Amino acid sequence: MTTWDEVSTRALTLPEVVVADHHGMAALRFRKNILATMPDGETLRVMVSDEQIREAVAEFDWCTEVYWGAKLSAVAVSLAAADADVVAEMITDAWRRRATKTMIRDLDAR
Repeated sequence: MTTWDEVSTRALTLPEVVVADHHGMAALRFRKNILATMPDGETLRVMVSDEQIREAVAEFDWCTEVYWGAKLSAVAVSLAAADADVVAEMITDAWRRRATKTMIRDLDAR
């Protein structure tokens, strides 16, 4: 089990990540990019690659696909059943998709 507080606290250790509003819901942002949103008190939507979404859904029963129209756009995580370390890894993967190579290299060197 994990919570929004735990997810956001861990995400804020990533460079330039902030918690901000996104159309009335809490969101994790890197610069102007959305990494994840919290549409309700139970679900976290993480914006990772299509391949990572499918892998998460295949591996974890607490993950489902999220579509924006016809486009696969995120993985929905049921926080009550989720593994906190896996969710933190997903957020980091979402950050890596948008960060510069230098930022990624610096994070990996920590």
